Amino acid sequence: MQTDHDIIQQILQGDVEGYRELIQRYQHMIYVFIYKMVNNQADAEDLTQEVFVKAYEKLSSYRGDSQFSTWLHTLARNRTIDFIRRRKFHETDEQLAYVPSQVREESPQESLLGKERRQEIAQAFEQLSESYREVIVLRCTHEYPFEKIASLLGVAESTARVRYLRARQEFAKILSRMEGGLVHELPRV
Repeated sequence: MQTDHDIIQQILQGDVEGYRELIQRYQHMIYVFIYKMVNNQADAEDLTQEVFVKAYEKLSSYRGDSQFSTWLHTLARNRTIDFIRRRKFHETDEQLAYVPSQVREESPQESLLGKERRQEIAQAFEQLSESYREVIVLRCTHEYPFEKIASLLGVAESTARVRYLRARQEFAKILSRMEGGLVHELPRV
């Protein structure tokens, strides 16, 4: 299996087909990150495609100081944040989802209660700042270690840990203020 560096060198020398391999390696990771941030399948698919087009256009600027996946994630992060900021100006009713649906049989009452809880959590998650949402997605959805999160965010590892703890605290405050006082436990540090 070729390394990312080898494939990138081939692409830069004119082997455009090699880029397909990079897309296959990283498309799912980028899509999941973007989807968790925007909570819309069509938007996530469009943004993922835009990220890979931009990455191809800027491939010659990739210096190799970090892993290709980190560089690609940074492009995805920046594009997603731009999208979210623009979307805020247009205020849609879409909500950011955090909690994956459970796969088990539920009674209609349980289903309704679960849906209400997920909506509360999604509403609370939407109220978090972009930086807090991002660190929660990276830690809880992707299960990245703090070292990797710090690298992706361009901050010290201690800063990433503190940001995650503050995000959890803020998330808990928002949930406790909401009707019913639902408190959702995020994974511990």
